[in-house]
Amino acid sequence: MAANSRPLAAFDPRVGARYAAIIVGVWCFMSALIWHHGGVVGSLDWMLGLGVLVLTVFALRQPRLHWGISAIGAWLIIQTIVLPHIRESSAWNERIIGVLLLLLGLVGGGQLPAEDT
Repeated sequence: MAANSRPLAAFDPRVGARYAAIIVGVWCFMSALIWHHGGVVGSLDWMLGLGVLVLTVFALRQPRLHWGISAIGAWLIIQTIVLPHIRESSAWNERIIGVLLLLLGLVGGGQLPAEDT
């Protein structure tokens, strides 16, 4: 068995922001399916959740895409103001997800190393 030759210092801690964005994106997708937000809001939530997942995976190789994650977070915040929600709890869920994505998307860098081990 070959040990990993990269030292721990070579790990970029900003990659953790990308993995956290993946978790928040999964929650956005799943909350749309579990909570049944209803109508347009529910459809937008699962589509935006999938968008976060796709953007974050691509941002692991193309770090400039982190701005797209912030844009989706900003859209979720605006969506809670513009679109009517059946429950106030689903609006707060979207606000929290939006703020988290906005902040996680502002973290620059976070690119995986070119060599895969």
